[in-house]
Amino acid sequence: MAELNQVFEYVELCLDSWDSSGAAGNSFEGSNSPTNQIQYSWPQFYFNSKKLVIAGMKVISAEIPFVFDTVSTRNNTFTFRSGGTFTTITIPAGTYTGTTLATQLQTLIQVASPGFLVTWSATTLRFTFTFSGGPFTWGFTFPPGRQSAYSLMGFLPNSTTEIFNNGSIVSPTVASPTGPYYLYLNSRTLGSLINFNLPDGAASGAGPELCRIPINTNYGGVILYNDPDPEKYFDFFIGNQITSFDFYLTAGSDQNQKPLDMKCVPWSLKLGLLCYRDATTSLGKRPASMMKGGTSMIK
Repeated sequence: MAELNQVFEYVELCLDSWDSSGAAGNSFEGSNSPTNQIQYSWPQFYFNSKKLVIAGMKVISAEIPFVFDTVSTRNNTFTFRSGGTFTTITIPAGTYTGTTLATQLQTLIQVASPGFLVTWSATTLRFTFTFSGGPFTWGFTFPPGRQSAYSLMGFLPNSTTEIFNNGSIVSPTVASPTGPYYLYLNSRTLGSLINFNLPDGAASGAGPELCRIPINTNYGGVILYNDPDPEKYFDFFIGNQITSFDFYLTAGSDQNQKPLDMKCVPWSLKLGLLCYRDATTSLGKRPASMMKGGTSMIK
């Protein structure tokens, strides 16, 4: 039998968004879903029955259905120039592939200026915008910051790309029509208490982020996460007991870090907690709060 640690014990806490007791916030990331559904995107949990005294924690695993929109009000606009006319174009919220986004862009730009063709290359991962309605100057402008469609379409922020007369503009960079490649798991309650950091200039240096989760499936699948280094734990800095806490997901590279709308589909987490034992002198005696059904778990 393995030797038991007389100071610490390992505890797992399994959470499902549908087990939450209420909502921890009141806003989605650019979603039209009813506000009473925020509970299942930004759940609040309570854990008062076991007075755990926590020394360290980490996210062990997660199961997250890919149902959230990758195009929302934070990244769905750009300016199209047609001659002397500048039109702000808004891409409808949703989730796209390169092909479906090309069709949507062509439909939207045609309204502003007929004679437009948009194609997507699965080889180069770029869009080609072809115009035959000239002759005049036409092109695209994306404002500073990350709040536009520049990444989806394969352009740089704070850039203007224009040509005169008929012809084509090819995306200057590889486009990301399917959205970000990773998510952040966040907690307003716990995020700033552990040493998970982002660099200066990112969403926040010591903010609500707890964990970075790669998106390893396509839309409609389930993102599966397992911690790659499960032996290491974050120190739990401020206060040792938690009785209530929240979690929400945000898209990678999003400076606003607003909660994604999970559309009431359940998602789950498993937390690993390193806790101080109440009984440090006799391992055969367990405190009542650590017993299941009144029976000690140590024989």
